[in-house]
Amino acid sequence: MIPGGENTIDNSRRILASVNSFTYDYRDKLAFVSTLKELIDMKKVLFACIGTDRATGDCLGPLVGTNLKHLGYTVLGTLDEPLHALNLIQELKKVSSTYNPDIVVAIDACLGKLEEIGNITLSNSPLIPGAALHKELPTVGDISIMGIVNMGGYFELQVLQCTRLHTVMKLASDITHLIWQAVPASRRDSSLNTKQI
Repeated sequence: MIPGGENTIDNSRRILASVNSFTYDYRDKLAFVSTLKELIDMKKVLFACIGTDRATGDCLGPLVGTNLKHLGYTVLGTLDEPLHALNLIQELKKVSSTYNPDIVVAIDACLGKLEEIGNITLSNSPLIPGAALHKELPTVGDISIMGIVNMGGYFELQVLQCTRLHTVMKLASDITHLIWQAVPASRRDSSLNTKQI
């Protein structure tokens, strides 16, 4: 997704909170954590971490998913088992029968303006994966977290493949930490009763 104006991405995604990984203002961090806490508030959460490890810029979701899984959260999309364009629809069909979450938090990378690189945004709306690459995929999540990994507007696939790993790793670490602060240990994996298929 390519951010387009003030506090919106694609004119349909209203940003509730934003933190920049490279400037990391403490007040912004607190606002992000408290807003995420309020949105999740005692709900059974599933994190849908979208992307692939085949392009550096697009591996943000799977990196966050792997981190969250290690911390005990319920996750769909890791480096080992990515949630991407080829399996997205199939995996989303399984969500309600397998996990039965109250809320799905979608996490993905996006492209933006040069000055927005490093921003982490939180929205109370779903995201549209693959929008920067003009793919037609279903929306994902009840709320969404996006990390702006690089500049968009031209040659998006090449830009994603040439994105600095440092930027993606920093964003993944910060997103994981923000979620860890907002979602207490008691609301992690044990909060979702998975059914056997």
